[in-house]
Amino acid sequence: MTDAPLPGAARAAAEDLERVLARLEWTLLDFEQRELPSGTAVAVTPGQVRFHYVVSGVVEVSGGAAPLRLEAGDFLMLPRSEAHRVRAEHDSVVASGELDTTTAPGLPLASALPASLTACGFVVREPHMGPLIQTLGLEFGGMRAGNCLMASRIASIIATAAVRSWVENGCASDQWLVGVRDPHIARALTAMREAPGEPWTVDRLARVASASRTVFAERFRELVGDSPSRYLATVRVEQAAELLRDDRLSVGEVAHRLGYGSDVAFSRAFRRVTGVSPAAWRRSAAAGSTATAAPAALSA
Repeated sequence: MTDAPLPGAARAAAEDLERVLARLEWTLLDFEQRELPSGTAVAVTPGQVRFHYVVSGVVEVSGGAAPLRLEAGDFLMLPRSEAHRVRAEHDSVVASGELDTTTAPGLPLASALPASLTACGFVVREPHMGPLIQTLGLEFGGMRAGNCLMASRIASIIATAAVRSWVENGCASDQWLVGVRDPHIARALTAMREAPGEPWTVDRLARVASASRTVFAERFRELVGDSPSRYLATVRVEQAAELLRDDRLSVGEVAHRLGYGSDVAFSRAFRRVTGVSPAAWRRSAAAGSTATAAPAALSA
């Protein structure tokens, strides 16, 4: 019995994913499997691409973003890894490592992957990955010829499977593969995400994308499903939600960093996306409330 053919849109998405995965090359820089007794924590320094796989137990990963709770069989990849902490809620075993990656020309990895990629139930969807991760530990640091090469090849398979699982679980936004379909539009998306406080206009973004204003605006809406101004507004609110977790910054400072002319304009824009004011968001985040969720990332 053969699989039914995919509908046109699904087939195109699958082909885009295939192109991304084929153009990513991973090198394993570090690997360690730790036993973490309940209540203990490990501080992880900034790096290239960090990953954590929970062999057994339950852990919380915090720092740089909202805390993430991972159970046995879950896989977390941090493509732009900041300093963070892994804390065991129960006796746990965690396999962690650091990857470096290169991509074929025209594919900016920072635009293709989010800041945090979680593949929940990774070994359920990819049952052969558990043994591979254990093999990775055996190969890394070994003294036999080819150990480093073998470890990197195995890590590439694991990382590729994690990205695939993340996409197939429906966690990826509709826009994350824009860089594959149109690298010119991807440059504009990256510019907005890297400098959201800049006074971006359609004309200026069109120059970044090396396109005329009309062509850029039409192509942007076709690929992203929104106008450049609305996309920028959402990116600003996403980043504001993260900045508001830092109580050293006032609401006014957050507004200024993200290009708003006044606290009132910032509050209005923030409420339009999240449904609450920046101050209410901060109180909720400080209390550890899960009632107010972060706005969904529009990863390019």
